[in-house]
Amino acid sequence: MRRGLMSAAAAGLAAVVLVGCSSGTENVGGDRTVDVQGTEYTVPSDPQRIVAIFNAATQSLIEAGGGDRIVAAQELPLSNVPTANRAAYQAIPAKVDMDASAESQASHNPDLFVSVDFVEPGLNDELAKFAPVAIMQVSGKGRPDWKGRSKAAGEILGTSDKIAQLDAALTARQEDIKKRFADVLGSKTVTVLDSYERGNLYAYGAKSMVGTLFTAAGVRFAPSVTGDGTSPDTNPGEFESSSEKLGSFLDADIVMVVSDFDRKFDELQTALVNNPLLAGSGKTVQSLGLGQISSYAQADFMLDSLEQALTKARSA
Repeated sequence: MRRGLMSAAAAGLAAVVLVGCSSGTENVGGDRTVDVQGTEYTVPSDPQRIVAIFNAATQSLIEAGGGDRIVAAQELPLSNVPTANRAAYQAIPAKVDMDASAESQASHNPDLFVSVDFVEPGLNDELAKFAPVAIMQVSGKGRPDWKGRSKAAGEILGTSDKIAQLDAALTARQEDIKKRFADVLGSKTVTVLDSYERGNLYAYGAKSMVGTLFTAAGVRFAPSVTGDGTSPDTNPGEFESSSEKLGSFLDADIVMVVSDFDRKFDELQTALVNNPLLAGSGKTVQSLGLGQISSYAQADFMLDSLEQALTKARSA
């Protein structure tokens, strides 16, 4: 958001610059060069028929105001879409397999593909034969950069002001939580657990995506998850272990468990919640939503979960 004193004419011009052009560079041929997490791509100046190859692209484009410009997107269970974005997701005309052939993806007549670096080898090159491709980073060192993907969506659509507003609102909410729950945050620690492979346990700490989100709201993570994680270069703050070592990650007062956005646990997550070590611990247990952040809508849902957990812990 940009604020300041200006004449009505100047204000109108600023609005056109913000919404119509973002910070991309206009080209003679009606294209723009935009920055996507540090890499420049040439995209249509006003894309109207976007195929979003992966959920991270879909969600960021939706909340950047481009839901009605997406003609096809990755098919997902509706419970894996943040509630605030579901109506826009359901309105997308076609749902596709992210690993479908380039010819299949191109059958939707896109003027732009927004893809990711996690597709089948060679697919992005094949897509580029049909329409321009902008590639978001969802693996390697770019994996935790969900805000960078949202910013890129604003660049692509020319709606960077909308993303800035979402970011300002998120920051304000984090500060509000820090103040309203200062008593609980000062006395309780948190950890986030998940199980999506039989026999394995995953814990997310201070340096993970959810960790940085919660830390900015005043959360202190338990000692077991304050380090760099098992693979710090690609999955910072994420710890992989075996289910038998659950007790090693129960040094927190509040345990948040990954779920879907209907707050339902799958089979492995249910087994985790019902494990006697956790179920009989007397700790505050709270569903989280998905563990990897794809959008501001998801970050907001996670903060809803945090507020619920802090409220429970306060009254315990």
